[in-house]
Amino acid sequence: MDKPIRTMNVPDVVACALRDQILRDGVYGPGDRLPGNRELAMSFGVSMGSVREAISMLGAEGLIETRAGRGTYVTQAPASSLPPPVTVAVLERKYVEELIEAREILELKLVALAAQRATPEQIAMLYKHVDDMDAAVRDPGRYASADVAFHLALSGVAGNRVLSEAMANIRASLKREMELSAEVGARRHGDLRFSADSHRRVVGAIETGDPEAARAEMFDIMRRHHGFVMGFYAAPESAGEQNG
Repeated sequence: MDKPIRTMNVPDVVACALRDQILRDGVYGPGDRLPGNRELAMSFGVSMGSVREAISMLGAEGLIETRAGRGTYVTQAPASSLPPPVTVAVLERKYVEELIEAREILELKLVALAAQRATPEQIAMLYKHVDDMDAAVRDPGRYASADVAFHLALSGVAGNRVLSEAMANIRASLKREMELSAEVGARRHGDLRFSADSHRRVVGAIETGDPEAARAEMFDIMRRHHGFVMGFYAAPESAGEQNG
C-alpha cells in the first residue's frame, strides 16, 4: 500500500503550482521572468509572505533565480537536472481529494446526528467555538485552528465515538489544507466573516433540531473549502489536454 503523501503548507502548495507551470504546463520557460510577488499573491489568492517562501524554495532547488533589481527568472538548467515534482503534485491531489471525500461522507452524517442529539449545553459550547472563529476572521492561521476545534467538537456532539475518532483522524490530515483554504478565503473576501457566519448557521440548525438544514449548511461549507483547496492542484487530465 502506498504511504500517504505528507500534507503541505501554503508556501509548499504555491511552490508546487509554480513548478507545474514551469516544468509541466509550459507557462514559463528557461529564461522567462516570473510575475512580481504581489502579482503572484493576487493570482493565487495568498499572502505576499507565502509567495516569498515559495520563491525561496524554488530558488534553493535551482529552478529559478532572483536577479537584484531585475526580478525572478526561470533558470537555464535542463529539466532532467531538476527535481521531479509533477508526480508528487498528482499524488498529493489524489490524496487530498480522498480525504475531502471521506470528510464529506462522515461530517454530513455527524452534523445530522448532532441536530438530533445535541443538549443545550453542547449547543452553547458550539456557539462558543463560533465566537472564537468570529474573533479570528482577520487571522487565517488562527481561524484555521478555531475551525478545526469547531468541527472536532461537533463530531463529539453527534454522540458516536467511532465516527468521532474517524473524523479526528481526517481533520488532522486536512489541517494544512484547511490553513490554505482559510488564507485563500481571506484574500478573496477580505476576511473570513462569511465562513464564520456559515458555521453559526450550522449551529442554528442544530439548535432547532433540523438535520436537513444542518446538512445543507455543512455541505455549503465543504463545497467552498473543496473549491479553495483543489484550485491549487492541476488535474493530470487537464494538463494532458493542454499539451495535446
